[in-house]
Amino acid sequence: MKHLVFLLLLAAAGQSATAQQRVMRTGTETDISALSDEFSDTASVRNWNAFHLVEGFPDKIRHMGMRNGLLELESHPAGWYADYQAPFLFKPVTGNFDVTMRLRVRGASGDSLPATEWSLAGIMVREPKPTNAATWEPRSENWLFLTTGIADRPGTPVFESKTTANSLSNLRLRPARAGWVELRIIRVDASFILLSRYDGEGWQVRDRFYRPVLSYSLQVGLNFYSGFNSIPAAIGADPRAQNAAVARDVPTDMLVEVDYIRYARPRLNTERLAALRQPGFNALYYGGGNLLTDYSLSDEALLKLLQL
Repeated sequence: MKHLVFLLLLAAAGQSATAQQRVMRTGTETDISALSDEFSDTASVRNWNAFHLVEGFPDKIRHMGMRNGLLELESHPAGWYADYQAPFLFKPVTGNFDVTMRLRVRGASGDSLPATEWSLAGIMVREPKPTNAATWEPRSENWLFLTTGIADRPGTPVFESKTTANSLSNLRLRPARAGWVELRIIRVDASFILLSRYDGEGWQVRDRFYRPVLSYSLQVGLNFYSGFNSIPAAIGADPRAQNAAVARDVPTDMLVEVDYIRYARPRLNTERLAALRQPGFNALYYGGGNLLTDYSLSDEALLKLLQL
């Protein structure tokens, strides 16, 4: 029942969320901190857009609610890969951004890790689509994300960084730890920097993506999914069929707890960046204009440029 109430609030919130974002679009340097959510008030759900409601797909969220200042999320079997879709809550953001989320991905039964394969959650950045469920077309997904949780080896926590262009996905899995962690994605023009930080530690660069074709206005928020390999064969392997169906009777064991998600503009060290640029080569497709994702720039130097 609580989940239904949350969905009704999300559905009713579309118009007000759009109006709010019009204010944010007045300039690329406009403060976007008002998009942040500490999840201390259930009314804040009104400010979120649910991907499936916006595009007319069925609801694959098994559970969504708030408890003790945390947003709790569970997913029916689903996964973000290629043309396949899963739950995604977002806010429209225009221009450069710096988004940080603190979360924990654990088993719904209380274990420190999910028991279901491919149970992950994190920050997603997605190109808005002109189509909906009725006009859906393949090879039109463009997004990237950084998640944490369990991949194909139960009991082994990972970070998953994934980038998808025209529904062609490329992913990387790296070792992680169970428990609370901060994830972060910073956009500077065509550069997207993915970072993580455990409590009491410093920021680590997890990946750098160069996506010059992505729009200046994107959907930015939190995605979560579990049990992609558990989707019944009766539904079929075709993405169109899977996106239109929900395997409600197939159990998943993953609980996502989100402490906060905070939106800001990047704080670049512009003097340091200008000193590194090659004169006359400032276009994004030149190395001199694409420094943040050029691995000739060390992670340590990148963190200094980002003032982290």
